[in-house]
Amino acid sequence: MANILDYLDWRGDIPFSADPFNEADGLILSQFVYVPLNGIVPSDFGKEISLKDAFAGYSPSAVDEKSRIISFDEDNILFEKMAQSQRFGNIRLTGYIENIDTEKEVQFRAVSCILEDGTVFISYSGTDDTVIGWKEDFNISYMQQTSGQLQAVSYLNDNFKNSPHIIRTGGHSKGGNFAIYASVFCDRDIKNQIAEIYSYDAPGFREEITQSWQYINMLPRIKSYVPETSVVGMLLNNSMEHRIVKSSAVGIKQHISYNWEIMRNRFVLTQELSKSGHIINKALSGWIDNFSDEERKLFTDTLFSVLEAPEKDTIKEISKNKWSAYSAMFRAIRGLSAEQQAVIKDAFKKIAKSSREALLPDKKENVPRGTE
Repeated sequence: MANILDYLDWRGDIPFSADPFNEADGLILSQFVYVPLNGIVPSDFGKEISLKDAFAGYSPSAVDEKSRIISFDEDNILFEKMAQSQRFGNIRLTGYIENIDTEKEVQFRAVSCILEDGTVFISYSGTDDTVIGWKEDFNISYMQQTSGQLQAVSYLNDNFKNSPHIIRTGGHSKGGNFAIYASVFCDRDIKNQIAEIYSYDAPGFREEITQSWQYINMLPRIKSYVPETSVVGMLLNNSMEHRIVKSSAVGIKQHISYNWEIMRNRFVLTQELSKSGHIINKALSGWIDNFSDEERKLFTDTLFSVLEAPEKDTIKEISKNKWSAYSAMFRAIRGLSAEQQAVIKDAFKKIAKSSREALLPDKKENVPRGTE
């Protein structure tokens, strides 16, 4: 089935004046921010560069191996097709920020895309390949706000006060979480400029956030999309209506944007999560509910003390040097305190219990014999 790359072939010659901004455009810009653009797109909001000129100055071979995430090859194709298209080529890019801070446990990247109609799409990046980026995902489960979420709010407050632009925010995975959080908690005058918030398979929030008046007031502007077998998008509280997108992949690979099916300028939708999606949703909900905040923190800190033992910055580096990395991790496990070892063992017991319960059929959903 067709995906966002095919969409660019079909609709790339149609300007936004002829076909207004849509959900496929939002996913494209949310995926585009994964392209590393340091030194190409200005961080200074007083300076801009067109997307096609940015592509002309971009060299995939010059990108550090550590910055090449799983979708790196497809992202390069996406960038090229965008640059060659009438629809995206003249978009003006500004405000590119990338910040990876191990001490503050933050992995943050954002870019502002100014469309020809004068509206701006602020795209927040999801998790990259860094270990610290993955740890921040876990931090969301027990922290009232992460450093990345706070930086997402500051990005709006510092740069869009008295802005003439109508604003859209968006992001894929953790980037969608950042887009929602920033839109909900930014200054009131900026909030009034936000027309739409696009969230693509993004993790949810703690209950105190989803029950806040700020969040509830912004709900009508949030457009959330998840694949049939959503894993990331089912984490924590997602008290919003999801549009469920058909995917050409199975399992966790459905999280990847390039596997989402498109027809013309819209996603191919289905009415409900797949059977495996329901099971994963139930298992993840049970797992999270079985942990207190303190247990979530202890589990996260202990798990990542092991993952950080090989002194590799990215998951790819750990996989590439797996034998030495695994040896370092095994040594780290043996060096854990009795309390830390107990935390890990108890956590995996609870995860296993939630998974078993999710696989059991719900009695009230059982079909009586002879009525199948």
